[in-house]
Amino acid sequence: MNSLRLKLWLSLLFVMLIIAVPAVVADHALKIVRAQHARAEASSQTLSAFQRLAVLGYTLQQERYVDPQSFVRDRALYIDGVRSHVTNAERYINAEIRLIGDTALQRKRRASAIEEEVKQRETLHRIGASLEKSLRGDKPDMMWEDLIFEAIRIEEREAKEFQRSSIETVGGVTETMQSSIIIVGIIGLLIVMWGQRQVIRPLGNLWRGTREIAEGNYEGKLPSVGTTEFRTIAESFNIMAARVRDAALAMQQTNAGLERAVQRRTAELDATNRSLARANQLRQQFLADASHELRTPLSIMRSEAEITLRNGNANVDDLRHGLDRVVRLSSLMAEMIEDMLHVARAEEPMLQTNIEPVDVVLALRECVGDFQLLIEADGGYIRITDAPESMIIEGDGTRLKQAIRIVLDNAVCYSSQAPEVEVSARVEDGEAVIAISDNGDGIASEDIPYLFQRFRRGSKKVGSGQGLGLSIARSITETMGGTIGLESRLNVGTKVELRLPLMPVEKTEDGNQT
Repeated sequence: MNSLRLKLWLSLLFVMLIIAVPAVVADHALKIVRAQHARAEASSQTLSAFQRLAVLGYTLQQERYVDPQSFVRDRALYIDGVRSHVTNAERYINAEIRLIGDTALQRKRRASAIEEEVKQRETLHRIGASLEKSLRGDKPDMMWEDLIFEAIRIEEREAKEFQRSSIETVGGVTETMQSSIIIVGIIGLLIVMWGQRQVIRPLGNLWRGTREIAEGNYEGKLPSVGTTEFRTIAESFNIMAARVRDAALAMQQTNAGLERAVQRRTAELDATNRSLARANQLRQQFLADASHELRTPLSIMRSEAEITLRNGNANVDDLRHGLDRVVRLSSLMAEMIEDMLHVARAEEPMLQTNIEPVDVVLALRECVGDFQLLIEADGGYIRITDAPESMIIEGDGTRLKQAIRIVLDNAVCYSSQAPEVEVSARVEDGEAVIAISDNGDGIASEDIPYLFQRFRRGSKKVGSGQGLGLSIARSITETMGGTIGLESRLNVGTKVELRLPLMPVEKTEDGNQT
């Protein structure tokens, strides 16, 4: 190993010695080339700025004669454009001055070059002043034309000088590098021929072997080639590969067994958890919604039947009217039960709706009629205080009645005295507004923000409800694009407003609304 290390160090030192001298020369020349190239590029940018300024000057002079009125109107803009071009060109000249200051030149040459650039900057200011004077005056001042041509000529000369100097310097560097390349190439060829046999081939074998192990292939073996050191490494590598192969096989078998067991147990646990969670959620949701939603129609049906039975002198029409109301409420209960089942199956609290034109006033009158006998039997009253003939919305009539009944049921249930309920309907800002007021016990102000949440009830809990009524009413109202709000005062009463967007009014060809 020591002999190989010594050979490599000697070869490296010899190559570095050959490269060092031309490298130093080339580095110095390249610095000069970069500086000259930078100055040539800066001079080209300055030249381009002068040329753009000349084009702008001729364009503005032409505009003066082609469209005098437009020229006079936009004169301020043209002057701003000239100043902008002058500022841009001055920035390039200042960049040239900085480059000259950073370049390794003799003091006199540096001072002379900076002085020339300062003169160019002064010429630029004179050109800008002449152009502005020409634009402001009635007659053009053409002094700027001679000045700008002279400035362009100077910048073209500078750019060509820097480019020619850069090319000459690059040529010298190229010759130096060519000589170095020839010498290094010959020596390098000899070193490569030696290293290919003694170093490169064994290293290539070692690299291929390590890559195969990294990819999981432990069957390959390294050939014993090269110097004694590389042969020893190859033998040690083959022994290590065999041990790693045995350990990897044992680990793979263990991991495979563990993964299969974990996957099986995880799948079983996930399935069980999902089944339990879904069953529990469906049970709670279904029982809560069913107990709340079925209570109202059952109470109305019972009251209707009791009132009819107590009326011993009832005629056939009265009996038919009572039975008709019972049948209609039974149908409503059937629809609610179907909705509850649908909600439980779909795990979705939002009820399905059938959107169609609905008369809000008609639905309101029907719901008030359903509660009238029940409330009057308790010594109270329910009446519609104000309502138009009709208000048409796009919604689901059954769901709208369900929301109204929920609010009316709350007005009856949460009142410690005979309920007095007043209902009104009006049109406001393109919306149908249903207002339901009662003289009940009222709601504490701290409970109002939470009343529309599911399973939330006021601090004064009355009855056996689950806190679902107002949340269901809000879901129904929002499904039809509306809102529901509530105002209440303790021991005074509660007012609930449902707002639903009216159906857009269409006009026929003769101008009538439909």
